Amino acid sequence: MRVLLFICAGLWMSASTLSQGQSAPPAPSVRVRLLDYKTGRPLKGRYVQLTLSDPSGNYGPDAVLLKGKTGADGVVVFRPKAIPSPRVDVVTLDDMPCTAPEEFATDVIVQQGIVGTQADVPFCKPHTSPIPNPRPGEVVFYAHRLNLWQRFRRSIEE
Repeated sequence: MRVLLFICAGLWMSASTLSQGQSAPPAPSVRVRLLDYKTGRPLKGRYVQLTLSDPSGNYGPDAVLLKGKTGADGVVVFRPKAIPSPRVDVVTLDDMPCTAPEEFATDVIVQQGIVGTQADVPFCKPHTSPIPNPRPGEVVFYAHRLNLWQRFRRSIEE
């Protein structure tokens, strides 16, 4: 009886280690650091959307939308559960984006990090904050925090 128990336990252990070795690698996490365009200070409590392209790099119906809220340090971390997409797009939902709309390559974000280029928008001038050094896995994104009146005007114009 003990021999049968040891055989079953050995088979179970070997099956569990084989199944662990065949799992797909997890998708890398992407940090978005949201900064005020003028002061360079972190914007806390702001909503950010990360759009992941499909495996072919298109933003069609298969694109994944992830939403998050920045913490006290102005950072929101997105942990996609799917295969890493080749490109991502960052959008601020509450504020005026002061980073030019562009798609970021996921492999560049993971390896060295990216600071978005400043947009040529009247709301975002003058840009006086120093440009930070990005960390690997991070996108630095600038925004102009809109007050209640500015949000109302923007909603009417859209």
